[in-house]
Amino acid sequence: MSTQLQPSHATPAVHELEPLFEEAARASGSSRALKAGYLNAIIARWVQTEDPSTLAPALHALLAKEGVKQLVDEQGTPVSAAATQALLAMSYPHPLEVAPEHLEALRKHTEPSVPPAPKGWILTVLVVATLIQAVYFFLADDMRHMFGATAEQLAGESGLALPGGGVGFFDRLEMVAWRPVRSLVPWVQVVGSAVLYFFSTAFATKAWERTLARRGFLGLGVLGLMVGVLPRHVYENCGTLVAALGALLAGWMLRVPKPSAPPSA
Repeated sequence: MSTQLQPSHATPAVHELEPLFEEAARASGSSRALKAGYLNAIIARWVQTEDPSTLAPALHALLAKEGVKQLVDEQGTPVSAAATQALLAMSYPHPLEVAPEHLEALRKHTEPSVPPAPKGWILTVLVVATLIQAVYFFLADDMRHMFGATAEQLAGESGLALPGGGVGFFDRLEMVAWRPVRSLVPWVQVVGSAVLYFFSTAFATKAWERTLARRGFLGLGVLGLMVGVLPRHVYENCGTLVAALGALLAGWMLRVPKPSAPPSA
């Protein structure tokens, strides 16, 4: 811990942990961060000086406190992470007593940051794909107005009828399940890409966050490829596929770089 102990205070006893936490939780602004840093430094010192059988119950009680994850020092370390690290540094069996959610929170906190996402390239790909998609959907709408049902039939709009004529099973399935949602497809692609772009460039600073954003783009792309081959106007299919390829390319650009291997001796 890089936070220094406040020189004006003697090291408190373990039973004073909860009052220290309550005092820090009531503070605000820079004072709150300073008190959190003092608390984290005290916990780090206690691991080296206090009896684990006395310190461990106090740390577990601290982790059960509401708001312990939101109490963060100036270095960005939550008090919950400091308490979890202290428990893991103790002798057996105390590391085994740490709850899985605290271990996962510590893993996410200590995971190294990744380089910034290539905002410009991703934005360019998504904008170009969206513009091409808009042109294709405009052409499809224009064709419907010009040729009416003829264009719909040429594009396979009527679905796959069963032999014997009339309205087949696939026609009914299309009218009930597909036609009501088909107009939402381009909006889902555009809004989904915008949300994922904002998350990946503004919030995804950790490897697991970058991976989450990448999977979102790849999932959106695969969904677009699947929808893009369903019976629709040929221009709508092309627009959907172009948007799907844009999402896949954005996901590829968000791949998490592998850590470089240490130099050999």
